[in-house]
Amino acid sequence: MGLYKFFVILAKIILNIFYRIEVQGRENAPESGALVCSNHISAWDPIFISTFYPHPIKWMAKHELFESKFLAKLLNHLGAFPVQRDKNDLTALKRAIRLAKKGDNVGIFPEGTRVKERDKNLVKPGIGLLALKTQGQVSPVTILGNYKIFSKMKIIIHPAIDAQDLVQAKDKGQDLYQEVAWAIMDEIYRV
Repeated sequence: MGLYKFFVILAKIILNIFYRIEVQGRENAPESGALVCSNHISAWDPIFISTFYPHPIKWMAKHELFESKFLAKLLNHLGAFPVQRDKNDLTALKRAIRLAKKGDNVGIFPEGTRVKERDKNLVKPGIGLLALKTQGQVSPVTILGNYKIFSKMKIIIHPAIDAQDLVQAKDKGQDLYQEVAWAIMDEIYRV
């Protein structure tokens, strides 16, 4: 994790120069094996969260980022892996499950893309599937701010939750996964 730690230290220095950053709930962050789930406003979100989350995160990242050989190599060294958002990417889902079960924190944006306003219809059931299959903890994170230079950015790490605690329906399948996904987003937006 040498390169990851180097980037975190470098990013922390740079971000603290250009932003007023407040982090709440560091003590809530599971050390390992969690799905780190956040709202997604800006392309900078994974950097802000990785820099101030107290434990390393391996991010699911849109596959388009891996089309550049240089960027693909860098992202791979940082632990990120590609996901095709426009279809059910079983390879990425299996990899995320495998990583979480072996103890890595896996970062994912349940809405699948950047959004300015909360929209329940954008939340993908894949995060519900991941949460239930890993049988680990979900670490909801909220990032707030306008990303303008010298503005205040706030990162809230909410208490971790067990995905099984979010299950209301008795039926298995897509409806159950969507229900859990919506419940995770409710935790993220609980500010």
